[in-house]
Amino acid sequence: MIDIQRFADNHRLKTRFDDDLTKIIPGKLGNLFEYDGELLGVMVMPNPPRRNYWGYVRASLIEAGFQVVQDGDGEGSATFNPANAKQVRLAVSAAGIKRRRILSPENREKALRALEGTRRTAGSGAGRAQS
Repeated sequence: MIDIQRFADNHRLKTRFDDDLTKIIPGKLGNLFEYDGELLGVMVMPNPPRRNYWGYVRASLIEAGFQVVQDGDGEGSATFNPANAKQVRLAVSAAGIKRRRILSPENREKALRALEGTRRTAGSGAGRAQS
């Protein structure tokens, strides 16, 4: 049994609920979703529509062992095995999903210092009209 939240956490991906309250992993060109207990699905729906994108993606998905379950003119979906690293990489790429960054401790401290400096200058009243 595959849990999409655990899958997302393991692969540094964000989840959200779709309009029909289904948990998905959203991307710019589509999303990943639970297909059944063993497989995940990738839905490719570019918005605005990209001419020929689904055709190119479909060919590469089939070559990697995906099963196409919906095949439209400019959009479609396919299922894949979440344990197959090559299929996971291709599904994430096809849906245009960005992975969450993991900051090193040094970069995290640097970002926190920069944020603190921004907060200090924003709260100082510089540039505000005096009444």
